[in-house]
Amino acid sequence: MKKRFEKLLRLRYTVGILIGSALVLAAVGEFAYQRTVGTLRSGIALTDARVGSARILQLLSDAEAARLGYLLTGSALYLAPLEQAERELRGNKKVFDFIALIGPTGPQDSQQIYDMAMLKFGEIGHTVALAKGGDEEGALALLRSGEGKRRMASMRAHFDAKFAEAAKLQADARQTIFDALLFNRAAVLLLSLVIAVGLYWYWGRLKQLDRETHSRQQLLETVVAQKTSELRTLAGYLQTVREDEKSHLARELHDELGGLLTAAKLTLARMRIKLAGDADMLERIEQVGSHLSAGIALKRRIVEDLRPSTLSVLGLTIALDSLCSETGRSLGFPITTAIAEVHLSPDAELGVYRIVQEALTNIGKYAEASHISIELRETPAEVLLDIQDNGNGFDLATLEPGQHGLAGMRFRVESLSGTMTMHSAPGEGVRIAVRFLKTQVSA
Repeated sequence: MKKRFEKLLRLRYTVGILIGSALVLAAVGEFAYQRTVGTLRSGIALTDARVGSARILQLLSDAEAARLGYLLTGSALYLAPLEQAERELRGNKKVFDFIALIGPTGPQDSQQIYDMAMLKFGEIGHTVALAKGGDEEGALALLRSGEGKRRMASMRAHFDAKFAEAAKLQADARQTIFDALLFNRAAVLLLSLVIAVGLYWYWGRLKQLDRETHSRQQLLETVVAQKTSELRTLAGYLQTVREDEKSHLARELHDELGGLLTAAKLTLARMRIKLAGDADMLERIEQVGSHLSAGIALKRRIVEDLRPSTLSVLGLTIALDSLCSETGRSLGFPITTAIAEVHLSPDAELGVYRIVQEALTNIGKYAEASHISIELRETPAEVLLDIQDNGNGFDLATLEPGQHGLAGMRFRVESLSGTMTMHSAPGEGVRIAVRFLKTQVSA
């Protein structure tokens, strides 16, 4: 979970870059779309205007042809196209609205062309009316006057001008569309290049930071390992010095104090012989003798605590059995042991003995246990020590450093390059499991 969170934090800038790039691309695309759509709509409107203008010219041409046909033949069949063209133009003035879209003067030009078309139809209608009324000469005279031809030419000139203007606008619209597409393409390519370069730089920076972080981490790990080794060596040295001081003190107590107490007992024995007839003095000598015996026993216990003679003389197995027997007698119940013969160096034997001794001391002080089991065995690769009780137990999460003598036990284990694990819970007792590699502790 922690690695995923760190990875997410590392990607937050990438996500921001991608979101920003997507927004820019969307803005560029929307700009190009709106501009293209607007230009296309304008182009379509111009095309419709050109079609509408062509339709107007077609209707005027049809009306002109129908008038000539009627004047030449007098047949009423030619009147139908004329009437149809006039109805369409008069009834559908919107066809002229397309012309209003062409150029800035489109609205004025549309009205002017409409007025010219209506005048043209009026002139055609007047000619036809004269012919219907029997004034064929008047109708022909009006036709020969060329007024209709001039109006038609003027209208065509106006239409040609609007067509040319519409063609230019459409050409500009096409160019605008091409420009918009080119701009969109160039913007997308440029932005893609910028994103690619930015991501390449960003990932390169991340790799550089990873390398620097890894280098710093390795340096810190090296320093920590070095300091840990130094602390372990120092702890081992301090323990060795402490044990040496205990051994020296035990020898001093055994040799000096033991000699003094023994000499005192011998002196009391001689005094007892010389004062055999004095009952009061014999009683006092016996009291002093009992005090000396208690002192010798106390000296022996102190010496054994400082440096167990059974360990150096009889070995670890017997020393642990003796320790467990004495502790069981003081606690009021026997301790279950399964202690096998193991082959350890003298320092490792002393370390195992002290670990068991400290554990039994802690159990006696705090556990209120009714059962204790101790197992020592070895495998082809390891030496295993297991200490378990059914006492009060405690919450490992609330255990303060150095409490219950556990720190000293852990230091001893680590000084021998071993590992110690502890399992406990309130009301469930404590189990301590210690492992040593035989390559580190074998004799």
